Amino acid sequence: MFAESADAMELPKRTRNADDGELDVTPMIDVTFLLLAFFVVVSKMDPQANVPLPKASYGLAISEKETVTIILTVDESGKEPNIFLGTGMQEEELVPPGDEEDRQQLIADYVEKELTNNPSKNAVLIKAAGNCKTGMVEFVKKGVSKSTLATADDRKIYIGIEEEQ
Repeated sequence: MFAESADAMELPKRTRNADDGELDVTPMIDVTFLLLAFFVVVSKMDPQANVPLPKASYGLAISEKETVTIILTVDESGKEPNIFLGTGMQEEELVPPGDEEDRQQLIADYVEKELTNNPSKNAVLIKAAGNCKTGMVEFVKKGVSKSTLATADDRKIYIGIEEEQ
């Protein structure tokens, strides 16, 4: 009697639809690509962004009386460096624009002359303005390094930074 009632109580088998158990991900993919497109359009990609650099926490004070000084600024266009040979920024101290090799040779000749005429000077100081690019400073440094006296054993090349007050 028990076996008969179990057969009678059996539920009918359910047939499966092809859509059961599958999830349609097409709308989800659409939303993902819309979000991606939104963030690509809205985000700002600037490789030239200014990064705040930390202030120097230590360093040696250098007397300008003991150094050959070269001042580096940027012209109005912001592309060409203005190189002044000396502590002033007069027109006659400006290295004229022209061929890079000639400009570097003028820098080397100036350094040689200053170190020869003033034996108390034992270093070269490059004072660069804040808006000068690193390549401009390296250009001046190459000109200084062409001088045999500037690259002597006991002489150094310094790049000046403004001391925080």
